[in-house]
Amino acid sequence: MRALIILVLLCFASTAYADLADELADLVGYVIVDSKTIKGWYDDDESEEGAFKGCKHGRVIVFSDNKVLTCAEYGYQYAYRPNAVILAKEITYQGKSFYDFKMVVGDEIYDMRR
Repeated sequence: MRALIILVLLCFASTAYADLADELADLVGYVIVDSKTIKGWYDDDESEEGAFKGCKHGRVIVFSDNKVLTCAEYGYQYAYRPNAVILAKEITYQGKSFYDFKMVVGDEIYDMRR
């Protein structure tokens, strides 16, 4: 019985690591540029201080230093004043350079823009 429990736990653990590896593989070339606390957000019709309720297109995420990033995708997540890791990758297209941003909150990765 004990061996069966250990086997089941190892199967779940290896699945979690495989998922993490898949997620991180998409971030090759990105650099961690900052780590900040999310203090709130606002969008067209509502806003909130303290709580993070994920992203929707156009939602502005406000950090504790009053800098902002704007969500470029949808994803629900709830956390109170969570820490966010900001990643950036320089991209050159037709002779012009710009940065692509990602924001990691908990175990979720969001596409962001300035």
